[in-house]
Formats: sequence, structure tokens, C-alpha cells
Amino acid sequence: MTRKLGYSQLITRYGLRALPLAEEAQLASGIKGRESRQQGGRRVNLFEPKYQPEDTLAGHLQFALRYEGINLQVLALLFAEAGEQELTQWITANPESRYARSACYLYEWLSGRQLPVANPVSPRASYVQLADPLLQLALPQGDRDKRFRVRNNLPGTRDFCPLVRMSPYLQGMLATDLRRVTAETLARYDQDLLHRAAAYLYLKETQASFEVELEKPSPQKTQRFADLLRQADTRTPLSEERLLDLQHAALDPRFHEFTWRGIQNWVGKDLGYRKQVDLVPPRPEDVPALMQGLLSLAQEYQSMGNGTIMNSPDPVLMAAAIAFGFVYIHPLMDGNGRIHRYLIHDVLAKAGFTPRGIVLPVSAVILASLDEYIATLEQFSRPINQLTDFDPDQPQLPATGNDALYFRYPDLTAQAEFLYKSLERTVTHDLEQEIDYLLGFDRASKALNNLLDWPAHSLELFIRVVHENGGSLSANKRKSHFAWMRDDEIQTAETQVIAAFNSIQDATSNNEVV
Repeated sequence: MTRKLGYSQLITRYGLRALPLAEEAQLASGIKGRESRQQGGRRVNLFEPKYQPEDTLAGHLQFALRYEGINLQVLALLFAEAGEQELTQWITANPESRYARSACYLYEWLSGRQLPVANPVSPRASYVQLADPLLQLALPQGDRDKRFRVRNNLPGTRDFCPLVRMSPYLQGMLATDLRRVTAETLARYDQDLLHRAAAYLYLKETQASFEVELEKPSPQKTQRFADLLRQADTRTPLSEERLLDLQHAALDPRFHEFTWRGIQNWVGKDLGYRKQVDLVPPRPEDVPALMQGLLSLAQEYQSMGNGTIMNSPDPVLMAAAIAFGFVYIHPLMDGNGRIHRYLIHDVLAKAGFTPRGIVLPVSAVILASLDEYIATLEQFSRPINQLTDFDPDQPQLPATGNDALYFRYPDLTAQAEFLYKSLERTVTHDLEQEIDYLLGFDRASKALNNLLDWPAHSLELFIRVVHENGGSLSANKRKSHFAWMRDDEIQTAETQVIAAFNSIQDATSNNEVV
């Protein structure tokens, strides 16, 4: 037999219109200590009966803050519904309790109203951290509040403050130190050759990002966006102007925007006979505050060293919080997806996750894992869509249910896990494969240039088709493009292509610098 605890109990008791919890706490007989199980696509944390809190708002709220972390979405709904009386009684009776102090501080911080109690905590009391970094993404320090003697180390402001829970997977990835693995992977390559490879990686990442949107950009548009992507590590702070520059680089001038959207947009498909709505982003009047909050978080992270100082937030978690937070707010009418993927690189580059001048081909991994990427996006969009009512055929009618609260305090744990999985594959497989291909191509080009005078673009095509065909030129390709070559010339050229790529593979497998 089980019984709801903490947030799930408070949601049920007060009838809160909260998004479903990804993790739920339950009291369970027949177990010792604590256990975690996967049930119906979510994690259930089971506690033995000795963990039973007082069956009051204060009891379940203390349990939630202690074992589940700070869920601002639930707390904002709870405080609006339950009022201030029980919180006032709790802090009056227990002024030294860190959980009473935290709960009362959060009430005032979220609501903007002060509880009717003067000097609730002794000025001699030690300061306590608001968010537990073992439970969720948190800042290393935080602003001091003298009234309740707490340090607000939440990652954001009242306008935008995402939740990333420290799941077992994320804890494992943090211990892996993917930034170190990235540096070690790149250290195997000669720096001059690596920088020559960078131009290709920037273009490939740009092309893959456009392909995720099922778009084939012109070479000029690709180059413009790649140039902006290259500027991600110039330490230019994120701003509305910066994001609009990115949109202008990605879109036809006829669709350029010059401020945040002023009308309601929606995400989905127009099937002709009906419109399939997958997400209705926040109402346009809520967008400026949400984006100010998101940009403030990005700027604060940059000002504190972007993960380069000890105990500061992990750059991958911050990249997920900022990039996915942006795409759900959808502050522009078009171009949001490409800017969302750009923001991943912006945060990682400024944090020094990759050396300057190098970009990780993350969008190529996303493109190869498109179903998983879409499923990750739907982790947030599907439940909020069930609360929302909007008719895209009557856009003059305001949407309902897409309240700013849900976009202000999103749980982005699943999105952080997806980004870490993508980066791990990028670093341990795709990055090395891409650079090895490019370096092998470079060596093959030098060798073949000394062999023959090649017609325009035919050398590049020969290397590519031979490499893709396992080291030989197919009969069809020979007939259509290389009928001018003699048999002995083809055989020699094939041998040199094979040798060029094998030399790169041999060097990297032996951990030599290439």
C-alpha cells in the first residue's frame, strides 16, 4: 500500500493545476529506507513509513523541500491557493527551521507579498542555502536575504527559473567530466590541421541545424549563419539584438522581425483539413518578461565564469536550461528552432567546454536522433498542450491555459539528459569521425593533385565517392563522371585515397598527434 507524499500530496489536496511531476514521492510499507522505481514513464521514489511527515501543509512542504528540491511551479500554485496563514504559524513556531525559512522566503519571493510577521528570524542565525545542489541545478553562492537568513542560489529570477533535477544519469555524467574528455579528444590532433577542420565543422553544424527544420538553405545563408555561430565564443553577451541578428541570418529578409512577437503563435502542422497543434507558447504579453529572465540567467552565468570556477553550474546543464527554455517560450514567429540550437553552442563555447574556434556537431547528432529529439521536446509540450485551448483558425481569440507560470518555471531535466547524451555521442564518436574524414580528405587531395590535372570539382568528387564506396570507384560513377581516366590512373588514385584515410585512422588509434 502506498500514499502520496510531498508535492504530489499537496497537488492533490489543494487541487493544483500543475503539470505532471516527472518524479513522485510515495510512502510504502514493506521496504526499508528508500527505493526508486520506474512506473508509467516516470520515476517513483518510495519511502519507508518512518519518513511519514505531519499530514499538514507544513509537514508535506518540509518533506518536499528536503527530499524533492524546489519546484517553483508547484509552490507558486500552492501559495496562491493556500494563502499565508499556515506559513505564518510555521515560521512563528519554528524560526530556526531551514525549511520554514525557505518556504516563507519563497512565498514572498514568488508572490511579491510580505507575510504578516516582523523579524521572523534572529539576525544571529546562520545563512542557509535555498536550493540543494545535490538535488537540483543551483548557483554556488546566491544573494543573501536578511529577513529569513537564506541565500537564494536558484538559477534564475522570478521571471525565469528552470528546474533541472540531479537524476542518477546526470550525476553519472557530471562525474564523467565530458569537458575533459572533449579536450583529450581534440589534443590528439595537430592544432594547425584542427583549425582547418573547424571551418568545415561550422558549415556542417549549420547545415544540419537547417535540415532539422527540413530546410535546404542557400550557400550564402549557410555561410552567414556559420559566421554567426563562429562568433559564439567571442564572449558577446546574449541580448535581444543578438538573437534577432541570428534570426535575420537564418530567414529571408521578408520575414525578419525586430522585436519579440506581438501575436499568439503555435507549433504544429497544417494538415490541410485541420491544424495539428503541438504547443501553444506563452501569450505575447508574457514574452518580454520571460525573455528578460532567460537573458538575465545567461548573462549572470557568463559573468561568473560560465562553469570555469570551482563548484559553478555545469555548462551542459546550463546550456539545456537556456536553449530549451528559449524554444518553449518561442519568442519569435519564425527561426526559433535554429536559434535554440545555436544557444547550445553559445553557452558551451563561452564556458570553455570546447576550445576556441571549434564547434561540436551537435545538430548532426540531433538529426540522426530526430525521433528522440522530438520526444524530448514533447516531454514538456504535450502535458501543457493538454491544459491549453487555442484555435489557430481564429487567432484573434486569446489562448487560454498557456499561462506564463508553466514557461517561467519549467522542469528541463529530460532535456538536459538528452543534451548530455547527444554531446557524449558527439565527443566520443562523431567529432573524431568528422575530423578524421576531413584530415584524410586533405591528405588524399594533396596526393591526387600530384598525380593528375583534375577538371574543376572532379578531384573532390573522386575522393568522396571512392571513400564512401569502401575504397573503389563504382562502374556507374566511372561512366558518369570519370570516363576520361585510364584504368591504371584509377587504380593508383584509389590506392592513394585508401592510404590517406588509413594513415589518419592508424595515427588516432595509436593516440598520435595528426
